[in-house]
This record gives sequence, structure tokens and C-alpha cells, in this order.
Amino acid sequence: MHKDADQSHKNVPPTRDEASLGALPVPGRRQVLTATALGAIAMTAPSLLGKRRAAAQTAEEPERDQELGDRELTGKTAFITGGARGIGLATAEELAKAGANIVLYDVASRTLPHVPYPVATESDLEQAKVQVEALGVRCLTFKGDVRDREAQMRAMQEAVNTFGSLDIAVVNAGVSQAGAIEEFSSEEISTVFEINVAGAVKTTQAAVSFMKPQGSGRIIFISSALGRMGNELFSIYASSKWAMIGFAKSAALAYGQFNILCNTVAPGLVDTPFADNDFILSRMLPEAPNPTFEMVSEMSRSGSPIPVGHLDPIDVAKAVLFFAGSATDKVTGEVLDVSYGSLARSIA
Repeated sequence: MHKDADQSHKNVPPTRDEASLGALPVPGRRQVLTATALGAIAMTAPSLLGKRRAAAQTAEEPERDQELGDRELTGKTAFITGGARGIGLATAEELAKAGANIVLYDVASRTLPHVPYPVATESDLEQAKVQVEALGVRCLTFKGDVRDREAQMRAMQEAVNTFGSLDIAVVNAGVSQAGAIEEFSSEEISTVFEINVAGAVKTTQAAVSFMKPQGSGRIIFISSALGRMGNELFSIYASSKWAMIGFAKSAALAYGQFNILCNTVAPGLVDTPFADNDFILSRMLPEAPNPTFEMVSEMSRSGSPIPVGHLDPIDVAKAVLFFAGSATDKVTGEVLDVSYGSLARSIA
């Protein structure tokens, strides 16, 4: 099923899909990055084991369980912004393996004003639906902008009408800029904050209107390791991710009384199109004639306390699954760093 959640806002520019820059490096005049600029962790997310199946399982059933994952979230519905690819899609797949029905909300447009790299496409969104449904759950898709609260509410209402509830909201959509602070235009600054911060607020506003009446819900924010440190190359992005963490903690205080738990995942550098594109790579490696993501990852790895230079989207998705499951029934207002050790050097 494919919907346009933004029919009444045709002139509103859409949002980006993943927040995966993490602790990105800052090039100096001659040195492209330092060991401490990139951080991040090889994280082994706790397994969320539900009830075991009856002992009379056939030999094939355990294999299927292992393939599809634990079904702890069966009967639940997860709404994911920026879900067409990258972290959003990986999260959708992990939650689907746990049994949740999925709602993917994404701009699904190739370009976005004041964002200098390609965003997800409608084809990406359609393919994401196919991948999610192959895991044995149902999936709704919506084209829409996180800056449009009403469009998100319409999408969520249809999800509730279809699946019966809205149990998990993953606030993942985000965009970035890169460069010296004085280089950014007013429009570029506004776009980052309107999507990363105001968009997160609006997704939350929409979600709690459905979660409060049912007396339960999980809201999981995808921030960044850069939301825990400064970075002169990604100053606008980093400050927006700091703001997201502040908002998530505030939401945890506001909605705990309704059994709505709000937590944050802060990933390091992630291998997605959000970080692996010509614009971002050229800003990180200005002296390299043909910069690649692998070059950035290798330099990051050289300064890491463990032999890891970047994350795969599934590493972040498993952290989201952790916050969505019963292992965190009494956890709210927390930040989980998935940043292969970069924040081990920060203040506790």
C-alpha cells in the first residue's frame, strides 16, 4: 500500500531519511581527521528473548525462528520516519523480525531544497515495503514531510485503523550540512533545524495523540554521537542532534505518566547514503582526489579503542529493538551510544 500523506501540502519540501553521520571527522589544513574526531562503538545489543515455543516444534521451526528473529513485538505497530533506506529501513526489518507491523513514512523524493546530496526516492520506498513484507508482517508506506504534523497524523490514523494501535515511533528522519560555521546560509540552517528538531517534535506530537489514550507507547529518537560532542565541520548538524537529545529527555518527563517511554540512540559513523555521498565525502576529505567512505572508515578505525571504523545500519537497528522490547520496560530518558568507543573519552 502506498499513500501520499502530504496531498494538501504540495509545495512543502520533503525530509531526508537517515541520521547516520555520527562522530564524523573534521579535516584540518593538512590533516584530514584526528583519531578522536570520529568515535563510536561496536555494540552487541542485548537479545530480546520472548517465550519459547512448545517443545513439540519441528526441526524446521527453530531455523525459521532464528531467521525471522524473536516475535516479541507480534501485534504491535511501528511508525518509522525516514524509513525508505539506511537506518530507517534496517530498523523496520529488525522490528518486523520481532513481529511488528510496519509503517514507513519518507519523503521519497530525489532532491530536497538546501540539502546538497540525494535523498531517498519513491522507488526506494516501494522496495523497502517489499523487503519488510518478505519478513512475514504487513507494511504501509506514506510519502510525507516530517515538518507537516497533520500529514503524519493522517498516516498514523490510517495505521491505527489498519492495525489497531500505534505502539512504537522511531524518529529517524534527518538532514545535514557540512562546512565552516560562517559558510551556512539562513536557508541551510533553517532546513536542518526544521527537519531534525522541529520535525522530531511534530512526530512526537502526532504519536502521543494516539499513545496517550491507549496508555502505552515507545518513542525512540535517532540522534548521533555528534549530539554528544562538538564538531567544527558539522556544527549545524551536531547542534541539532544535541537539541534532539534535550527534547527526548523532556518528552520522557512529560509522558512517563502515560506509560510512554522516550529514549535515544546515538550512533557513530554509519554506512548509509546519508554519509556515503560525494558532498559529505568531499567535505571530510578535501585533499583526496577521489574520496571514499572506506577511506574515512579506515582512518576512524585507526583511532578507535576497538578495530571498528564504522557501523552498519543493523547495528543501530538492534539498539532501537532493545528500546522497543520488554528489556527496557522501566527505562526512559536514556541515551544509548552506539559509537565504537568514541565517547569513552568524553565526560561521563
